[in-house]
Amino acid sequence: MTQEMTAKDEATTAAPPLPPVWSQVVAWILTIAGFGISVYLTITHYDEEALVCSASRTVDCHAVTTSEYSSLVGIPMPLLGLAFFVAFGALMTPWALRSTWPPLRWGRVASVSVGMLFVVYLVTVELAILHKICLWCSGVHVVTVLLFVLVLIDEFRRIGQVD
Repeated sequence: MTQEMTAKDEATTAAPPLPPVWSQVVAWILTIAGFGISVYLTITHYDEEALVCSASRTVDCHAVTTSEYSSLVGIPMPLLGLAFFVAFGALMTPWALRSTWPPLRWGRVASVSVGMLFVVYLVTVELAILHKICLWCSGVHVVTVLLFVLVLIDEFRRIGQVD
């Protein structure tokens, strides 16, 4: 019985296998893209003339990025996006993916879940309140949704390996 318990304990503390390479590559490309767009939007938050986006009846990045909804408790949304992508990048390092420390694993799930809540909120503001769409913001939203899907796929893969 002691040997069985030891083998079982070792199995539960062993580093989980990394997600498939394709998943890691896609996650890194998306994270870098989201980070890049967030950097650009942060720059344009402080220098509105740097914003390059067509303005039409529906598509108007300037109207969205300068609205009262472009900050949360005084923090510009692009800075929150930067923080998200930096933190998510750290949570996607091979070291973090191999770690058996549960807060890292659940940090990935929590971060993309909070990201999704922001996406829902911001898309609702754009469509229902401002009646304008920011293409740059939509890029960040799409990236966040795709990262959410990748994290969920990995979580289901991990759960399937435990059984």
